Amino acid sequence: MRKRKTLDVLRHSRHDWLNRLQLIKANLSLGRLERVSNLIDEIVLESNHESNLTNLHAPLFAEYLITYHWEPRLFSFEYEVIGNPVDMSKLDDILYRWISSLFTGLEKVVNRTGDNHLFLSLHIEKTEVRFFFDINGILEDTGFLKHWLKNQPNEFYVNEKEISIEESNFTVSLKL
Repeated sequence: MRKRKTLDVLRHSRHDWLNRLQLIKANLSLGRLERVSNLIDEIVLESNHESNLTNLHAPLFAEYLITYHWEPRLFSFEYEVIGNPVDMSKLDDILYRWISSLFTGLEKVVNRTGDNHLFLSLHIEKTEVRFFFDINGILEDTGFLKHWLKNQPNEFYVNEKEISIEESNFTVSLKL
């Protein structure tokens, strides 16, 4: 992972917040009050998910997910964290290596001109975390994803998978 300097982090964060404020301001000027309300709700929800992610005490993993869109990417990414956060500090390194291997591989196999999107839902329970992945877009090589799922680290278990060129869904569990 790239080590970011404090000013670099602040610059990216400020850029994200200014974009959000500009959306709100533009919709206010157009009199779209319902859209403004929806935007604010989305920002609050996203902030809550970010807070839940950082409360997992897995800083490498959290930083990777939170800052993923700060660089030019071939797919957009969203996440949510559902459930009460647990201490995952002992798993931080493996989580970081695990998720970055998936994202790095996906960057190599998604269509460069497609509208590619990955949604990750983390469901936290006392003894397990379930990762629900939903990939929409065009995978030029589904073999990577099949191989990645087949070769999970010992701690991870693939519950279900549906892999295709245009849409892929899979769930991976991690025992705590």
